[in-house]
Amino acid sequence: MAEYEDKLLDHDYDGIHELDNNLPRWWLYLFYFTIVWGVVYMLYYHVFDIGYSQVDQYRQEMDPNYVRVGSAEHRFLGVLPEYHSPYYSVRPEVTPARLLAMSGRPARPVMMTAATDTITYVRLTDEPDLKAGNEIFVKNCAQCHGDQGQGGIGPNLTDKYWIHGTDYGTIVRSVKYGYPAKGMIPWLGTLSEEQAMKVASFVYTLRGTNPPNPKPPQGDLIAE
Repeated sequence: MAEYEDKLLDHDYDGIHELDNNLPRWWLYLFYFTIVWGVVYMLYYHVFDIGYSQVDQYRQEMDPNYVRVGSAEHRFLGVLPEYHSPYYSVRPEVTPARLLAMSGRPARPVMMTAATDTITYVRLTDEPDLKAGNEIFVKNCAQCHGDQGQGGIGPNLTDKYWIHGTDYGTIVRSVKYGYPAKGMIPWLGTLSEEQAMKVASFVYTLRGTNPPNPKPPQGDLIAE
């Protein structure tokens, strides 16, 4: 027991005494090895940028042609690069605005109105487009304009009298932007521009179809 007295610490818990023994050598050597390994790892990946980090490896998996571009910033003593986050890239960040710029479109969407919409719309005449326009009309427009365009709450779309004009571009703008003051809602937030063009192309074909029970004329007579 005397051999342990010089190692015995001056406290106990529930009659259990603690000895100040040296740690096993294998444990100490393993601990020292992890310290050296950590220093080498930090130098290899984060100081001298020799190895590819996990971020670089991920980018290689996403793009087999990916090659890390060396940073051109000032290096301390010509060796140590300026510190950056592991997610830093010398390539420009790909943002929605940059994607729009790369596609040639304006970086900021322009909010158009019927007055500022100067797009030249070309009427669709293919049977599949007209069929799709008919389906959109039945689903969204028939409750106001009638299932055959004969009119109801909204005006008759089959006669020669039109309130806002009968050319194709005007019909598309009427669908997109509506006339809220007169009860027609804008469909731009519900229908895509392609869908608006399809339903407008179908409406264009309704003129002169003479459905039963048409609503009385409204608007101005359109000259042929």
